[in-house]
Parts: sequence; C-alpha cells; structure tokens
Amino acid sequence: MGGPTYEHTGVPVGAFNPFNPFQQIISGLTRARTIEFGNRLRNNETDAFFPTLGFKGDNLFGSWGYDAGFRYSQIKNTSTDTFVSASRFNRILNAADPIFDPTSSQFIGTTTPYNPFGDYRRPIASNALPVDFAIIHPTSVDLSKLATLDLNVYTTSLFKLPAGGVGLAFGGQFRRETLEQGPDEEAISGDILGTGPGNFTHAGRKVYAFYAETSLPVFGSTSSAPGFHALEFTAAGRFEDFRNNDTNVMVPKVGVRWQPIDESLTVRATWGEGFHEPSLIEFFGTPSFGFTNELQFGGTIDPVTHTRFGEVPFTIRSNPHLQPEDSRSFSGGIVYTPKFVQGLTVSVDIFDIESKGRVIIPDLQNVLDRSAVGQSLPLESVNRDVNGEITSIELAYQNSGSQKARGADFGLQYQIQTRFGTFTSLTQATYLDSFQFSQIAGATEVELRGSAPPGGIGSDEAYLKWKGNSRLDWAWHGLDLGATAHYLDGFHEIGPSFLNFPEHYVKETWFFDVQASYNLTFTPPVETQPVPGVSTDAKETGSPKNVAEPIVGQAPSFGLPCWKTLLNNTKITLGCNNVFGHDPPSAHATENYADYLYDSTGRFVYVSLAKKF
Repeated sequence: MGGPTYEHTGVPVGAFNPFNPFQQIISGLTRARTIEFGNRLRNNETDAFFPTLGFKGDNLFGSWGYDAGFRYSQIKNTSTDTFVSASRFNRILNAADPIFDPTSSQFIGTTTPYNPFGDYRRPIASNALPVDFAIIHPTSVDLSKLATLDLNVYTTSLFKLPAGGVGLAFGGQFRRETLEQGPDEEAISGDILGTGPGNFTHAGRKVYAFYAETSLPVFGSTSSAPGFHALEFTAAGRFEDFRNNDTNVMVPKVGVRWQPIDESLTVRATWGEGFHEPSLIEFFGTPSFGFTNELQFGGTIDPVTHTRFGEVPFTIRSNPHLQPEDSRSFSGGIVYTPKFVQGLTVSVDIFDIESKGRVIIPDLQNVLDRSAVGQSLPLESVNRDVNGEITSIELAYQNSGSQKARGADFGLQYQIQTRFGTFTSLTQATYLDSFQFSQIAGATEVELRGSAPPGGIGSDEAYLKWKGNSRLDWAWHGLDLGATAHYLDGFHEIGPSFLNFPEHYVKETWFFDVQASYNLTFTPPVETQPVPGVSTDAKETGSPKNVAEPIVGQAPSFGLPCWKTLLNNTKITLGCNNVFGHDPPSAHATENYADYLYDSTGRFVYVSLAKKF
C-alpha cells in the first residue's frame, strides 16, 4: 500500500466546470489532493520455484571427497496497482467531454463532472462515477532467475604433520542471473498521476568463480607444547569474474585458532577482504516512484528558498555505471567453557569492518542540497517550474563513500541436564562502539552510533548501541518449550538544524516470543561419524564451533504399525511472536515506526507441521 492520497500537479480546471467558483481556467501550478480516489495500492502476488540436484562422494582415494550441485531458483512477482489516470482525470473535469453525454458510446452513467472543490470529510455523491472512471489498474510482471553450478573437492589429510592432517578444499562455481521486468501498456504510457512511464528490463550476467582453502595444524592433541595445546592456521582465496562488465577480483582470507591450555579456552581471529558486485536491479532495474514526505521533520527543505514543501514526486533509477563495493573485515575473540561449571560457554568477539562504494539510494535532502550548489551526481536532477518551485526530483543508485563499523558480540550459554529434561539458556548481544558513514566519496564521515541519520531521514534506520536476544528452552521426551526476549536499544532523532526541531529520543523496546513443539519419534536416532564444526540444532548457535558434533540420522522404521510409520518423525509446533502485541515506537514528527528495525506485524500466532522422511 502506498501513501494515503495522491497529489496532482498541472491539470487545468476549465472555466466550463460548473463547480469552478472562479469561472476561469485554473492552470499552471495547480494541485489537488485526490483523497476521494482512495489509497495508492499495490497488490503483489509472488510465485517461487527452487529445485536442487546434488551428488556427493566420500573416502575416494583414501581421504578425498567431492560434492557437486545444481540449483535453480525462479521468482515471479505480479504487481497490480490502483492508481489514477492523468488523462482520465482531465476528462472528468471537463463537463463537455463525451463521457458525460448520454448519447455517446463513452457515457459513464452521469452527466455531472467531477467536483474538485469539495471537502474530503464529506464525500460528494456525484463524484463516485467519475472517480471510478479515472481509476486504473496497471500491471507489471517481474521475473528473476538464478542458475548455479558448484563443484567442490576436498580432503582432510593432504599430507600428515605431527599435529594432524593438512586440509585442502578447492572448487569452482558458475552462475547465470536473469532479470525481466514487463510493465503493461498503462504503466509504459506514463499516464499515471505522480509517476513517470515504466520501462522494460531484460538483463543478465554470467559469473565464474574459483576458490581454494587450506587448514594447517601446527600443534594438536598428539603434538602439543607448553602454551600450545592446539594451534591451527587457515588461509583461503576466491577469484570471481563478472562477464557483464568485465570485472574480476581476487580476495584473500586468513585465520588462526589457538588453544593455549586445553579445549576449555579457544582464541580465534579472522581477517579478510570482500567484494560485492551491484545487483541487476541496481544496474538495470525499472524506475521506482514515490513522494516526498510532507510531515517528516516538517517537510523536505528547498535549499534555494529555505522553505519546506509537501508531496512532490520523485523517481529512483538504476545506474549502469555503478562500481563494485570493496570491504575489509577483522574479527577476533575467545570461547571459554570452564571445567568447574559444566554446560557453561562464554564467548566474546570484537569486529572491525570497513567498506567503500556500497550501493545506496541517496537521501532526498542531500540530492536537493547538491543540486542547489551545482554538484549533482550523475543521473540526479531537481526539476523546477518557471516560478522556481520544485515539481519533481530524479535520483539514482549511487556508490557511497566509506562506512566503518566497530563493536563486539557477546554470547552466554548454559545447559543443564536433569531427570526432568534439558534446560538451555542462550543470550546473545551486540555492542556497537562506533558507526561512521559518508554518503559520497570524499565527504566527511559522520558518527551515527546511537542515532538516526540527521537531515530528514527520521527513524527509517538507526544505528543502535545495544541489541540482543535471550532464549530459555526446556526439552523433555520430545516436548520442547521455549521463550525468547528481544531487546533493541533506544536512539536519538535529530532534525535539520535550521528547522529548530528538538532532539527526540526513541525509547528502547522489548518484544517476547514463545514456542512449543512436540516431536513424534518412534525409532531412536542413529548417530553417524562426528563432523567437526557442524551443528545440527538451531539452539546450539552459541556453541563453540571447534567441538565435533554428530550428524544425526534416523533408524529404519520397519516393523512399526502403519500409524506409527506415518507419524514417525513428525513435529508439531505452536508459537506466538510478539506475545503482548506491542507496537513499534514511533518517530517524533512522522509518527511512523522505524521499519528497518521493527516488525509491524504485531501479535502473530502460527502453527506448523513438519514431517521428515
């Protein structure tokens, strides 16, 4: 659903309209809030198709193995909109138009034209038929496809060292992406109030990738030294070649894992570089349209006249000249499982991430500010009428400047087994020490931690100092009960300085979920060979990744009664998200919630039935 009303600019109201109190043509910069036409609606229907085919082999030539897979995904989105036709709006204002002539084949059932001078709080009955005539339903069909072919070859013992075998994995990938966007004739014509014409899109690209990764154990359980119960280094590299724009990159990654005393304490660190190619939507997608928010911080500011203005249409376009995003990241920390407290695991990790060239949609206020000083970015423009008033704004996806984030992740898990079942408590939290961002290359970085970006963005997004969740779970004889608390820190909203809006603090929030499930199991699970670092249970998210955990299969169910065979390995789940139905906190000026942070669904009850074969 779009905004509550439309705004129309430039439709002349003729002197022949019987409701025109001025008896002369009203033209030029005329505006009408078409409230009687209802909300801008977008009805989306999505169909998804996702088949996967794979092959896997182990213990080939001793310790070698392989896996290969083909994946294909196709997502089709059909969008049917409810908008107002600009040409039909003109016609319903004209009492002389054939649509009001009972002898015409175009007659719409009334001889009374549309009255634009009423009060929306008291609907005008005679406007109903003209309104129905002017409403149209343009349709757009978007289709995206992704085909991926992977081949991986690996060994856990390329050759032996005193501390263990040297691991090696290498492989390749081929990806083909396709994007098709097809608006119908009504959308292509651009005959819609407040929007421009839609465009056809047919784009695609092919990507080739190759990678290699190795692990080198220096010390281990069979070869240790004082202060070095275990020490292992990892190194990896990935090469990708994008055929649509002849872009290629090689990115490295290195890591270390050290246990100075025994398995109870692990120190780990990873450093790597990253590379992200813009999406096909960002490169070639159909333009999207919207309206400036006349309520947000009192309205968007025209930097030329230093006045605020209301709803003005803007267009966001793709940008075929975008550059890839580059990044660098470091993370390091400890995992501690003290022997004197069985079942307790504590983890602390720090992170430092820097990226350059991330693709963003520029802030509208910044687009206006750049235009005023003649420094508009490519594909940006602010269009004005002869009186200098803004009539529309055009912008495009752009590569941003730098973005730096620094903080820490904390984890605390405690599990105890009793004759009344297994109790598990898992708490995870993130502390953001700093978040700096510059919207364009070369601009001064702004510290945004604990606040929403200033300048009119409001609370669409904010960079919280703290956020986390805590889960308490009880499992007993197939029954699993759990409750989760989610915490989001508060943040400050700061409006443009020249508007003198007081700083507003959006309070911290708590949301609570509960879930109960029962697993019908009539055959015991079969534990196959443990695989290091593989967790088979979502509740073990906080467990140390260096612990060898088993892959669990199911024993054959031969000889069971028919009903037990049918119900074996069936899981029934009942849950409720946002138990107390709390609404997200609202922003100071717009009274809208921060949709990048919060879920507006409210209390949500669900039931699921899963069957494993």
